[in-house]
Amino acid sequence: MPGAKELDPGESIEQYLGNAVREARLALGRDWTQAVVGAKVFSSGSRISEVERGEDPPDRELARKLEIVLGLPPGTLVNLVKILTEQNVRDYAKTYMRRQLEATAIHEFSIVVPGLLQTADYARAAMEAGLAGDAGQIGDFVRRRLERQTVLDGPEPPWMVIVLDEACLRRDLGGGRVMREQIEHLLAMSDRPNVNLQVLPLRGSPVAGSLALLTLPRGGRGAYTEGFNTGNYTEDPAEVMQFQRVYDLLQQGALGVRASLELMRAIAKEHHE
Repeated sequence: MPGAKELDPGESIEQYLGNAVREARLALGRDWTQAVVGAKVFSSGSRISEVERGEDPPDRELARKLEIVLGLPPGTLVNLVKILTEQNVRDYAKTYMRRQLEATAIHEFSIVVPGLLQTADYARAAMEAGLAGDAGQIGDFVRRRLERQTVLDGPEPPWMVIVLDEACLRRDLGGGRVMREQIEHLLAMSDRPNVNLQVLPLRGSPVAGSLALLTLPRGGRGAYTEGFNTGNYTEDPAEVMQFQRVYDLLQQGALGVRASLELMRAIAKEHHE
C-alpha cells in the first residue's frame, strides 16, 4: 500500500478527499494521531488510515463527523462523498437516484426488494449475485445503499406504495436466514404510516423489469424502468403517463395490503437456515 507521501491528490476524488483529511488532521498538531481522530468520530485509527490513503472513502455520516472534529467547513467532505456516490451508480440511474431522495411519493413495482427497504445482508447477497460489478467494492456499495435509507427516517419521509413480485420473496437469495430477516424487515417497515406493501401473486402476468414512479416536490413527476444492466429515467409527461397505466394494472392485480402481509408472514416461515 502506498505511504501518505506517495498519494497524488489530483489522481482521484478518493485521494483528494483523503489528502484533505490528512492535512486537516496534521494541522491540528502532533497529538492528533489517526487513532485519536478515530476515537473522536467513534471509529478506529485503521479506518482513518484507509480514508487518508484514499482506499476506502467515508460515508456521509463519517464525513460529517470528520468535518466537525477536524474543523473543516460544512460540506467540505460530504459534497465529495456525494460525488463519489453518484460515480458508483450506473450512468443511466444517476438522475433517478437523485430524484428519489427528493421525492414526496414513490410508487414502485419491483422484481427484487427495493433498495430503500433492503437489509444489509440482502443487499450484499444481491450484489454478490452480480448486480454490483467489482466484488471488491461490495462493502462500499452496501454502506452507501443503507445510507440512502435515512431518507425514510427524516421529518417528512416520502409516501411509499410498493408492489412486490411474489417471486422475489420466495427466491432464496443469500440463504434462509437472510430472506427471513429481509421479509421480517419489510413487515416492520409496513407498520410505518407512510409505507404500504402489496404482493403481486405468482399467478399474475410476469413483468420483465422494475418500474418506479416519483412525485417531486413541485408537483413534477418522473418514471424509472430497469431491467438487467439497463435502465431509463424520464420526466416526459406522456411517457410518465404510459408507465402510470402499467403500474395501475400491476397494482390492480396485486393482493390487498392485509392479504399481502399475511402472505409475507407465511413465506417468511418457509425460509429455513
